[in-house]
Amino acid sequence: MTDLTRPFQLHMPGERILHGAQFPSGRVMIEDEDDIPPVYAVSLGAALERFPGGVVLWPEDLAARPAN
Repeated sequence: MTDLTRPFQLHMPGERILHGAQFPSGRVMIEDEDDIPPVYAVSLGAALERFPGGVVLWPEDLAARPAN
């Protein structure tokens, strides 16, 4: 496992994008500045249970996406 915290985007149905981070311990935090308090979970899988239909994109995924 890496020693660094990994940021990610959680793309929800309807084009809503949440931001999160996975910590070296595997724990995850996801936040939405507008509607919900931050979600903290012991793993990414546990966090995604709160966000059905969400797709996680890591920085390398975002860098590989074609520009619009």
